[in-house]
Amino acid sequence: MFLKRILITLLSVLFVNNLFSQVADTTEAIDEDNGEMYTNIEISFSEDQGNTNFRSLYYGFDYTLIGDAGPIKDTELFFAFNRSDDKIDNDPFSDDQTLTLKFDILANQRISPFLFFQKTFDKTIGLQNRQDIGFGAKVGVFKGFSLSYAFLAEDEEYTSYSTKLYTDSSVVTDPYYEDYDVVYPTIGSDTDSTYFSYIDSTEIQGGGKNSFMRHSLRPKIKYKFLDGNVIFDYRFYYKPKVDDFEDYLLEHELKISMVTFYEALSVNLNYTNKYNKFYDLETPVINPDTGKPYADTDINVSIGFSFMF
Repeated sequence: MFLKRILITLLSVLFVNNLFSQVADTTEAIDEDNGEMYTNIEISFSEDQGNTNFRSLYYGFDYTLIGDAGPIKDTELFFAFNRSDDKIDNDPFSDDQTLTLKFDILANQRISPFLFFQKTFDKTIGLQNRQDIGFGAKVGVFKGFSLSYAFLAEDEEYTSYSTKLYTDSSVVTDPYYEDYDVVYPTIGSDTDSTYFSYIDSTEIQGGGKNSFMRHSLRPKIKYKFLDGNVIFDYRFYYKPKVDDFEDYLLEHELKISMVTFYEALSVNLNYTNKYNKFYDLETPVINPDTGKPYADTDINVSIGFSFMF
Protein backbone atom coordinates (compact mmCIF):
# COMPACT_ATOMS: atom_id res chain seq x y z
CA MET A 1 0.00 0.00 0.00
CA PHE A 2 2.87 2.40 0.85
CA LEU A 3 4.53 1.64 -2.52
CA LYS A 4 1.25 2.36 -4.32
CA ARG A 5 0.88 5.76 -2.67
CA ILE A 6 4.45 6.75 -3.51
CA LEU A 7 4.06 5.77 -7.18
CA ILE A 8 0.67 7.50 -7.53
CA THR A 9 2.06 10.68 -5.94
CA LEU A 10 5.17 10.61 -8.16
CA LEU A 11 3.15 10.11 -11.35
CA SER A 12 0.77 12.93 -10.37
CA VAL A 13 3.64 15.33 -9.64
CA LEU A 14 5.39 14.48 -12.92
CA PHE A 15 2.14 14.97 -14.84
CA VAL A 16 1.35 18.34 -13.24
CA ASN A 17 4.93 19.64 -13.54
CA ASN A 18 5.17 18.69 -17.21
CA LEU A 19 1.76 20.13 -17.96
CA PHE A 20 2.36 23.52 -16.39
CA SER A 21 6.03 23.92 -17.32
CA GLN A 22 5.66 23.00 -20.99
CA VAL A 23 2.05 23.73 -21.88
CA ALA A 24 1.75 27.17 -20.31
CA ASP A 25 3.56 28.53 -23.38
CA THR A 26 3.43 25.62 -25.76
CA THR A 27 5.26 27.09 -28.74
CA GLU A 28 8.18 28.43 -26.72
CA ALA A 29 8.54 25.27 -24.63
CA ILE A 30 8.63 23.03 -27.69
CA ASP A 31 11.16 25.25 -29.46
CA GLU A 32 13.48 25.49 -26.46
CA ASP A 33 13.38 21.86 -25.35
CA ASN A 34 13.10 20.30 -28.81
CA GLY A 35 9.99 18.61 -27.47
CA GLU A 36 6.77 17.47 -29.04
CA MET A 37 3.19 17.53 -27.83
CA TYR A 38 0.25 15.58 -29.23
CA THR A 39 -3.39 15.85 -28.23
CA ASN A 40 -6.07 13.58 -29.67
CA ILE A 41 -9.83 13.81 -29.08
CA GLU A 42 -12.55 11.39 -30.20
CA ILE A 43 -16.28 11.89 -29.65
CA SER A 44 -19.25 10.00 -31.04
CA PHE A 45 -22.95 9.99 -30.21
CA SER A 46 -25.95 8.34 -31.82
CA GLU A 47 -29.54 7.69 -30.77
CA ASP A 48 -32.50 5.78 -32.20
CA GLN A 49 -36.07 6.04 -30.93
CA GLY A 50 -39.20 4.21 -31.97
CA ASN A 51 -39.06 0.55 -32.95
CA THR A 52 -35.47 0.58 -31.72
CA ASN A 53 -34.51 2.49 -28.60
CA PHE A 54 -30.75 2.78 -28.62
CA ARG A 55 -28.33 5.39 -27.36
CA SER A 56 -24.57 5.29 -27.84
CA LEU A 57 -22.03 7.68 -26.35
CA TYR A 58 -18.24 7.46 -26.61
CA TYR A 59 -15.57 10.02 -25.83
CA GLY A 60 -11.83 9.68 -25.56
CA PHE A 61 -8.87 11.94 -24.94
CA ASP A 62 -5.15 11.26 -25.00
CA TYR A 63 -2.20 13.56 -24.46
CA THR A 64 1.48 12.84 -25.15
CA LEU A 65 4.35 15.12 -24.14
CA ILE A 66 7.88 14.29 -25.29
CA GLY A 67 10.94 16.19 -24.09
CA ASP A 68 12.93 16.96 -20.95
CA ALA A 69 11.31 17.03 -17.50
CA GLY A 70 13.69 19.26 -15.55
CA PRO A 71 16.91 17.28 -14.91
CA ILE A 72 15.39 14.11 -16.41
CA LYS A 73 16.24 13.98 -20.10
CA ASP A 74 14.38 12.37 -22.99
CA THR A 75 11.08 11.60 -21.27
CA GLU A 76 7.62 10.77 -22.56
CA LEU A 77 4.47 11.46 -20.58
CA PHE A 78 1.26 9.78 -21.73
CA PHE A 79 -2.23 10.40 -20.35
CA ALA A 80 -5.41 8.84 -21.76
CA PHE A 81 -9.06 8.66 -20.78
CA ASN A 82 -11.94 6.99 -22.61
CA ARG A 83 -15.56 6.22 -21.77
CA SER A 84 -18.26 4.14 -23.48
CA ASP A 85 -21.90 4.23 -22.41
CA ASP A 86 -24.44 2.46 -24.64
CA LYS A 87 -28.02 1.47 -23.80
CA ILE A 88 -30.76 -0.54 -25.51
CA ASP A 89 -34.27 0.05 -24.12
CA ASN A 90 -32.56 1.75 -21.14
CA ASP A 91 -30.62 -1.45 -20.35
CA PRO A 92 -26.80 -1.22 -20.39
CA PHE A 93 -25.24 -2.50 -23.61
CA SER A 94 -21.72 -1.30 -22.88
CA ASP A 95 -20.54 0.53 -19.79
CA ASP A 96 -16.76 0.84 -19.50
CA GLN A 97 -14.11 3.41 -18.70
CA THR A 98 -10.30 3.52 -18.66
CA LEU A 99 -7.82 6.06 -17.29
CA THR A 100 -4.11 5.54 -18.01
CA LEU A 101 -1.02 7.48 -16.93
CA LYS A 102 2.49 6.44 -18.01
CA PHE A 103 5.85 8.13 -17.62
CA ASP A 104 8.85 6.88 -19.66
CA ILE A 105 12.45 7.75 -18.84
CA LEU A 106 14.96 7.66 -21.72
CA ALA A 107 11.96 7.15 -23.96
CA ASN A 108 13.89 7.03 -27.23
CA GLN A 109 16.77 4.91 -26.01
CA ARG A 110 17.11 1.15 -26.47
CA ILE A 111 16.20 0.56 -22.80
CA SER A 112 13.51 2.76 -21.28
CA PRO A 113 12.29 2.41 -17.66
CA PHE A 114 8.73 3.58 -16.94
CA LEU A 115 6.13 4.14 -14.22
CA PHE A 116 2.57 3.05 -14.90
CA PHE A 117 -0.90 3.66 -13.46
CA GLN A 118 -4.26 2.50 -14.81
CA LYS A 119 -7.78 2.47 -13.42
CA THR A 120 -10.60 0.83 -15.36
CA PHE A 121 -14.02 -0.79 -15.11
CA ASP A 122 -16.25 -2.73 -17.49
CA LYS A 123 -19.65 -3.37 -15.91
CA THR A 124 -20.90 -5.39 -18.90
CA ILE A 125 -18.53 -8.19 -17.85
CA GLY A 126 -19.03 -7.70 -14.11
CA LEU A 127 -15.71 -5.87 -13.59
CA GLN A 128 -16.51 -3.12 -11.10
CA ASN A 129 -12.94 -1.91 -10.71
CA ARG A 130 -9.39 -2.81 -11.68
CA GLN A 131 -6.51 -0.60 -10.56
CA ASP A 132 -2.90 -1.28 -11.53
CA ILE A 133 0.17 0.62 -10.43
CA GLY A 134 3.77 -0.41 -10.96
CA PHE A 135 7.00 -0.04 -12.85
CA GLY A 136 8.81 -1.75 -15.70
CA ALA A 137 11.03 -1.27 -18.72
CA LYS A 138 10.87 -1.37 -22.50
CA VAL A 139 13.67 -2.88 -24.58
CA GLY A 140 14.05 -2.19 -28.32
CA VAL A 141 14.97 -5.50 -29.99
CA PHE A 142 15.20 -4.21 -33.54
CA LYS A 143 13.61 -1.42 -35.57
CA GLY A 144 9.87 -1.47 -35.12
CA PHE A 145 9.88 -4.27 -32.54
CA SER A 146 10.13 -3.96 -28.76
CA LEU A 147 9.45 -5.93 -25.58
CA SER A 148 8.09 -4.50 -22.36
CA TYR A 149 7.76 -5.94 -18.89
CA ALA A 150 5.94 -4.46 -15.90
CA PHE A 151 5.48 -5.58 -12.31
CA LEU A 152 2.06 -4.43 -11.10
CA ALA A 153 0.21 -4.17 -7.80
CA GLU A 154 -3.45 -4.77 -8.65
CA ASP A 155 -6.73 -4.17 -6.86
CA GLU A 156 -9.60 -5.94 -8.58
CA GLU A 157 -13.33 -6.18 -7.90
CA TYR A 158 -15.85 -8.33 -9.75
CA THR A 159 -19.57 -8.54 -9.12
CA SER A 160 -20.05 -11.09 -6.34
CA TYR A 161 -21.95 -14.18 -7.39
CA SER A 162 -23.35 -17.33 -5.86
CA THR A 163 -24.25 -20.28 -8.07
CA LYS A 164 -25.95 -23.65 -7.76
CA LEU A 165 -24.53 -26.55 -9.72
CA TYR A 166 -27.35 -28.86 -10.78
CA THR A 167 -26.48 -32.44 -11.67
CA ASP A 168 -29.78 -33.88 -12.90
CA SER A 169 -30.09 -32.83 -16.55
CA SER A 170 -33.10 -35.06 -17.19
CA VAL A 171 -35.42 -32.63 -15.41
CA VAL A 172 -34.47 -29.55 -17.48
CA THR A 173 -37.57 -28.50 -19.40
CA ASP A 174 -36.63 -25.12 -20.85
CA PRO A 175 -34.95 -25.34 -24.34
CA TYR A 176 -32.42 -22.61 -23.51
CA TYR A 177 -31.02 -24.44 -20.48
CA GLU A 178 -30.80 -27.76 -22.35
CA ASP A 179 -27.75 -26.35 -24.14
CA TYR A 180 -25.82 -26.78 -20.89
CA ASP A 181 -26.77 -30.45 -20.54
CA VAL A 182 -25.50 -31.81 -17.22
CA VAL A 183 -24.04 -28.67 -15.64
CA TYR A 184 -25.85 -25.40 -15.19
CA PRO A 185 -25.41 -22.77 -12.45
CA THR A 186 -27.85 -20.03 -11.59
CA ILE A 187 -27.77 -16.93 -9.43
CA GLY A 188 -29.47 -17.15 -6.05
CA SER A 189 -30.36 -19.79 -3.52
CA ASP A 190 -33.05 -22.21 -4.72
CA THR A 191 -33.95 -23.06 -8.28
CA ASP A 192 -37.03 -21.83 -10.06
CA SER A 193 -39.36 -24.83 -10.00
CA THR A 194 -40.66 -23.86 -13.43
CA TYR A 195 -37.39 -25.02 -14.96
CA PHE A 196 -35.72 -27.35 -12.46
CA SER A 197 -36.22 -30.16 -10.03
CA TYR A 198 -32.84 -31.30 -8.79
CA ILE A 199 -31.43 -34.25 -6.93
CA ASP A 200 -28.06 -32.83 -5.87
CA SER A 201 -26.49 -29.38 -5.90
CA THR A 202 -23.24 -27.68 -4.95
CA GLU A 203 -22.94 -23.97 -4.23
CA ILE A 204 -20.02 -22.04 -5.74
CA GLN A 205 -19.13 -18.49 -4.72
CA GLY A 206 -16.79 -15.98 -6.31
CA GLY A 207 -16.16 -12.38 -7.27
CA GLY A 208 -15.73 -9.59 -4.75
CA LYS A 209 -12.55 -7.62 -4.00
CA ASN A 210 -9.03 -9.01 -4.33
CA SER A 211 -5.51 -7.55 -4.14
CA PHE A 212 -2.48 -9.27 -5.63
CA MET A 213 0.63 -8.81 -7.79
CA ARG A 214 0.63 -9.29 -11.56
CA HIS A 215 3.23 -9.66 -14.32
CA SER A 216 2.67 -7.90 -17.64
CA LEU A 217 4.65 -8.92 -20.72
CA ARG A 218 4.06 -6.98 -23.96
CA PRO A 219 5.63 -7.54 -27.39
CA LYS A 220 4.97 -4.61 -29.75
CA ILE A 221 5.35 -4.15 -33.52
CA LYS A 222 5.04 -0.61 -34.88
CA TYR A 223 5.88 0.47 -38.43
CA LYS A 224 5.30 3.66 -40.40
CA PHE A 225 4.74 3.61 -44.17
CA LEU A 226 4.37 6.21 -46.93
CA ASP A 227 6.38 8.92 -45.16
CA GLY A 228 4.58 8.28 -41.88
CA ASN A 229 1.09 8.69 -43.32
CA VAL A 230 0.17 5.08 -42.51
CA ILE A 231 0.93 3.63 -39.06
CA PHE A 232 0.66 -0.08 -38.18
CA ASP A 233 0.69 -0.75 -34.43
CA TYR A 234 0.18 -4.26 -32.97
CA ARG A 235 0.54 -5.15 -29.29
CA PHE A 236 0.03 -8.38 -27.37
CA TYR A 237 -0.30 -8.50 -23.57
CA TYR A 238 0.15 -11.54 -21.36
CA LYS A 239 -0.76 -10.78 -17.73
CA PRO A 240 -0.58 -13.69 -15.27
CA LYS A 241 -0.89 -13.37 -11.51
CA VAL A 242 2.47 -13.67 -9.77
CA ASP A 243 1.30 -16.53 -7.53
CA ASP A 244 -0.91 -18.32 -10.10
CA PHE A 245 0.14 -18.46 -13.75
CA GLU A 246 -3.09 -20.37 -14.54
CA ASP A 247 -5.06 -17.17 -13.83
CA TYR A 248 -4.23 -14.62 -16.53
CA LEU A 249 -5.42 -12.02 -19.03
CA LEU A 250 -4.58 -12.02 -22.75
CA GLU A 251 -5.08 -8.93 -24.90
CA HIS A 252 -4.48 -8.28 -28.60
CA GLU A 253 -4.55 -4.69 -29.87
CA LEU A 254 -4.21 -3.67 -33.52
CA LYS A 255 -4.36 -0.05 -34.67
CA ILE A 256 -3.99 1.13 -38.25
CA SER A 257 -4.04 4.88 -38.79
CA MET A 258 -4.09 6.64 -42.19
CA VAL A 259 -3.68 10.40 -42.63
CA THR A 260 -6.25 12.01 -44.95
CA PHE A 261 -5.81 14.93 -47.35
CA TYR A 262 -5.95 17.16 -44.24
CA GLU A 263 -2.89 16.38 -42.07
CA ALA A 264 -4.58 16.65 -38.70
CA LEU A 265 -7.45 14.31 -39.69
CA SER A 266 -6.86 10.55 -39.64
CA VAL A 267 -8.91 7.45 -40.39
CA ASN A 268 -8.42 4.80 -37.71
CA LEU A 269 -9.06 1.06 -37.72
CA ASN A 270 -8.98 -0.52 -34.26
CA TYR A 271 -9.23 -4.20 -33.36
CA THR A 272 -9.10 -5.66 -29.85
CA ASN A 273 -9.39 -9.23 -28.61
CA LYS A 274 -9.48 -9.72 -24.83
CA TYR A 275 -9.49 -13.08 -23.05
CA ASN A 276 -10.19 -13.41 -19.32
CA LYS A 277 -9.37 -16.71 -17.62
CA PHE A 278 -11.69 -15.70 -14.78
CA TYR A 279 -14.69 -16.66 -16.95
CA ASP A 280 -13.21 -19.72 -18.65
CA LEU A 281 -14.61 -22.24 -16.18
CA GLU A 282 -16.30 -25.63 -16.42
CA THR A 283 -19.16 -24.05 -14.52
CA PRO A 284 -20.07 -20.79 -16.30
CA VAL A 285 -20.71 -17.61 -14.33
CA ILE A 286 -24.12 -16.11 -15.09
CA ASN A 287 -24.66 -12.44 -15.90
CA PRO A 288 -27.56 -11.37 -13.61
CA ASP A 289 -28.70 -8.73 -16.14
CA THR A 290 -29.10 -11.15 -19.07
CA GLY A 291 -29.42 -14.56 -17.41
CA LYS A 292 -26.73 -15.87 -19.76
CA PRO A 293 -23.13 -16.91 -19.00
CA TYR A 294 -20.35 -14.32 -19.22
CA ALA A 295 -18.12 -14.96 -22.27
CA ASP A 296 -14.40 -15.39 -21.64
CA THR A 297 -13.47 -13.49 -24.85
CA ASP A 298 -14.54 -10.04 -26.06
CA ILE A 299 -13.78 -8.83 -29.60
CA ASN A 300 -14.22 -5.29 -30.85
CA VAL A 301 -13.70 -3.77 -34.32
CA SER A 302 -14.18 -0.08 -34.98
CA ILE A 303 -13.50 2.41 -37.78
CA GLY A 304 -13.54 6.12 -37.10
CA PHE A 305 -11.90 9.51 -37.46
CA SER A 306 -9.61 11.36 -35.08
CA PHE A 307 -8.50 14.96 -35.02
CA MET A 308 -5.04 15.88 -33.71
CA PHE A 309 -3.87 19.36 -32.74
